Amino acid sequence: MSVLELAAQALKQAEEMKQAAEQDDWKTVENIKAAHSDTVNSIAIADIPEKDAAQVRQMLIETKRLNQVTEQLAVQHKASLVKDKQTLSKANKMQKALDAFK
Repeated sequence: MSVLELAAQALKQAEEMKQAAEQDDWKTVENIKAAHSDTVNSIAIADIPEKDAAQVRQMLIETKRLNQVTEQLAVQHKASLVKDKQTLSKANKMQKALDAFK
């Protein structure tokens, strides 16, 4: 696979991860992330032909931007999970307090 094809694949994977994250499909994000890491590592060790360098660079810039969006969605999701856990913990403590009065 050429470096140009690898860059296109990395971009496609980044788009798929972002879409899955927007739909709260974190299992799909994780599955794609493993392949995406392999693709990016392959690009990192590859020799990029001069004729493809500008196009590969643009695709990698867009890939990085999409990865940052996905990462931000993950941070928001984590914060939401933490908040939900705290709310559940408070509810459990309240229930234990009420049960103590029975």
